[in-house]
Amino acid sequence: MSGSDFSDQTCAPVAGPDAGADLHVTHPTARRMIRAARDILARDGYAGLTLEAVAAEAGVNKASTRYYFGNKEGLVNATMAEIVLDESADLRPPDTVMTAERRIDALIENVRTISLDPDSFTGFFELLPQATKSEAINRHFVRLYETWFDSNVDWLDLRGQDVTDELRRGLSMLLSAVIDGLAVQETIFGSSYEPDVVLNALRTVLAGLIPATAGAEQSAGT
Repeated sequence: MSGSDFSDQTCAPVAGPDAGADLHVTHPTARRMIRAARDILARDGYAGLTLEAVAAEAGVNKASTRYYFGNKEGLVNATMAEIVLDESADLRPPDTVMTAERRIDALIENVRTISLDPDSFTGFFELLPQATKSEAINRHFVRLYETWFDSNVDWLDLRGQDVTDELRRGLSMLLSAVIDGLAVQETIFGSSYEPDVVLNALRTVLAGLIPATAGAEQSAGT
């Protein structure tokens, strides 16, 4: 990466690493440019991700990319937020009350779907190295993952349960680590990969750690 890729311009608030609680870009034009960025990453890799290329791919003028993202760093932050928070949204807790067993089964299936989706992780793998090269991008990654960890706690229905804070935190991190790891291994092994071995082990671990009463008390009261 050249020094000019990440200029000292201030990133637009919509995508900046310290931009407040709402990490998702919502404006339709900005989202179209992020979709274009993900397509470029999948096709041309990080080297092909420039403000000019994104503008051309999205059918907007270059000034729009600087208006919404500020610079390449802002674009990277917004694109990574789209990838990670989409995964977090896919793991959002169900609206219906579930027993711990049903909740774990549903979670396992969601983990399978997300981790084995090549469209999501192609862009992720292209952007990940930038977290080691830019402190601002690294901070943004941390915020995204903390949001993801928090959603995992909700999925497992661990709030208010008789579970230590350390175990609650560890389980939330473990779920994200499993998804990341499965994606890496699937990329390496390709069609010969057997994710069920990992997912069945994860189901056993979760069943042994999550209280059987998780979700059950609320169910009994309905």
